[in-house]
Amino acid sequence: MGQTGIRRTLGVLAAVATASTAVLVGAGTAFASDQLNMGEGEYGLTLPTAVNGTSVEKVLHVWASHDQGGEIPTATLTVDVSGLNGVATVDWPANCTHSGSTGTCTLEHLPGANEPEQYLGLGLKADPKAAAGAKGSIGLKLTAPGYDAVEDSSDIQVGSGADMTIQQLPTLTHVKVGSTLSEPIEWSNTGNETAPSSVLTFQTTAGLQYKQSFSNCLYSKPDGSLKMVTAVCTVNQPLAPGKALRLTSDIKVGVTKEARYALMSAAVLPPGDANTDTRGYAKGTGAALTAEAVVSAAIRPQVADINPRDSYTELDITADNTADFAAVGTSLKGNKGQTVSVTVGARNNGPALIYDRSGGEGTGGYKVTFPAGATVTKIPSDCTLDNRTGVKGRGPYNCPSDYVQGPGYQKLVTFKVRLDAQLHDAKGTVALDNEYSYITGKPASYDWDKNPADDSAPIVFNGPATKPSAGTTATASGSASAAAPAPTSAQGGDLAQSGGGSDSLPLGIAGAAAVAIGAGAVVFTRRRRAGVHH
Repeated sequence: MGQTGIRRTLGVLAAVATASTAVLVGAGTAFASDQLNMGEGEYGLTLPTAVNGTSVEKVLHVWASHDQGGEIPTATLTVDVSGLNGVATVDWPANCTHSGSTGTCTLEHLPGANEPEQYLGLGLKADPKAAAGAKGSIGLKLTAPGYDAVEDSSDIQVGSGADMTIQQLPTLTHVKVGSTLSEPIEWSNTGNETAPSSVLTFQTTAGLQYKQSFSNCLYSKPDGSLKMVTAVCTVNQPLAPGKALRLTSDIKVGVTKEARYALMSAAVLPPGDANTDTRGYAKGTGAALTAEAVVSAAIRPQVADINPRDSYTELDITADNTADFAAVGTSLKGNKGQTVSVTVGARNNGPALIYDRSGGEGTGGYKVTFPAGATVTKIPSDCTLDNRTGVKGRGPYNCPSDYVQGPGYQKLVTFKVRLDAQLHDAKGTVALDNEYSYITGKPASYDWDKNPADDSAPIVFNGPATKPSAGTTATASGSASAAAPAPTSAQGGDLAQSGGGSDSLPLGIAGAAAVAIGAGAVVFTRRRRAGVHH
């Protein structure tokens, strides 16, 4: 797909497994220059073969934007379709002029950072004489005055099969905890073959809970730190090309006290493609999930979905709920010359589960600074000295939290610190940090955290401790504590050195919301920084 700065970041939530830092090293450095970006919404688009000389049109959405803020008044997208000869025909949009196989398209008010990308829709139909398997390509070049051009190409192929296209679900804000959401599910077959049945796969994250249990659905147990529950439902009704189905019962999900950012995904595929591993799933106990009847055709044993990307959607919610992130400090004693263990970190006091949906500002991390007279001799493996203002041995040290932080989550790390002086009420700090605070230097801020008072906590050194035996090196230790709810930061209260889980969201980059149902994984589109979705 070329290196065109694709802007859709995807989190593969079905495989969260490893800890990742949410504090971006070097995030405070400004872009050296602005640049154009371009990509395709339907990467690898497949066009249905013609039936009786008639082809179904598909739209290739080419998006464009640039990195910095503000609009570019005018940009030009040049489209070369000479690679589609004998494969597909093009329906040019109104803002394009074309001569032969080259189209010149004008894009006005090209958006910048934190704004929705601008799209150009190219209508494509399979050439009536093109057989399944025929392949071609489209060349793309984006230019604007004063900018370096970017080029890309999009592969197009012709295929035969069903193409299940699902109606997109909404994005909802200010959703009330305790409410129930009722969403209609509708899908159509825009391919050229009949699907013998439809397999619908739903997944909920923590904060949403199914309110129904259908007898033709299989349900998983909550999985991973996001407590994802998967439901795989089979609707045994054929779906012919050009026909649509709608579930006779809306899908209902309850909004629980863990909800802040939560979603339910829905995907539909023919049975040949929807091969989610359902071993260990439990069958539903209620009535069967059914759909409105449509005209049926001959049932085929297995049919492939030729464009699975349009088979997926999300119900994306933001609930009116809070979570209290707190720094975890400590208080300890030690004699001059001793090396002490200093355990500090961060905690989510709930009630909401928070996960990072925006690339850094969602969950953040924390920074640790030590007072004069105390020298760090060993740094935790996942902490690093701040590369801008850090002083070796003193800090601040940037330490990560995990992408998913449920109520009760806790992430602690232990520094080894040598006491170079006899300290009395000497204080270091643990302070929450995220992308915003890292760039601006201001305290971390979260719109869902209404208790900023505990976003920092002291590390208090006092002495002397019990006098060590002659000829030994004593190690004093302190008790880590969070400022809220209790005990206080300085007073402490013993905490286990393991948090609520170290799962993270592995990140991938893609130009479309790909659905990996065959591997038992659904890919969720992450929210852009300004809250623009899809």
